[in-house]
Amino acid sequence: MRYDRQILMAEIGIEGQKKLGNSVVTVVGCGGLGAPALVYLAEAGVGTIRMVDGDMVSESNLNRQFLYWEEDIGKKKADLAAKKLKKMNPQICVEALSCYLTEENVDQILGSSDIVVDCVDSVETRILVERYCLAQDIFLVEGAVHGFYGYVMDISRETACLECIGYHLGKSPALVPALGAVVGVIGCLQAVEAVKRILGGRGLLLGTILQYDGLSCEFDKIEVEKDPKCRAHMSCREE
Repeated sequence: MRYDRQILMAEIGIEGQKKLGNSVVTVVGCGGLGAPALVYLAEAGVGTIRMVDGDMVSESNLNRQFLYWEEDIGKKKADLAAKKLKKMNPQICVEALSCYLTEENVDQILGSSDIVVDCVDSVETRILVERYCLAQDIFLVEGAVHGFYGYVMDISRETACLECIGYHLGKSPALVPALGAVVGVIGCLQAVEAVKRILGGRGLLLGTILQYDGLSCEFDKIEVEKDPKCRAHMSCREE
């Protein structure tokens, strides 16, 4: 009964729902992007959702991170998110890791994933996640927000990555301006891309940046090419 409306869809059906139930998706970051991504992956019936985040809830999170409330301030985000997701959908397996992703633990945390959804605002962590996913041939969904603007991009060995477009040359900002509703749009789109990949990969944003401008209410698709000199992709070839 829970998934009847999805099973009615020709793109999903009973077999597609089984694929969702048998999948393992890891979400890196349980904040603004992570909250909608986690909720809609759980509601869709993704069988195992793993989340990693070393942060605790602060008051400044509450304008956009709807999984957390006033009484949650000072508590671990990953643990709180896991408890709330489990109440939303008791049929799925939820794993919470209240730590930061590092070179030492990345294999243990991401290694068994079918898909990784990257929801952090740290350039360094994004590059760590991307390089690991490329090395292990794990499908990666990237997303980011800045004010009224956001984007989503899927990454694989065969298509452009963040380093192909020079993302690794930037630095993590101290604070990223973000409107909660815009963060919600991008996080939801990340969940859609993960679900599409599980169902067979039709219409994915591989080699494409989907750009959202909330001020003008416009979406644009920007085609991006894989850089033959990209170090992240070259390291895969060396392996």
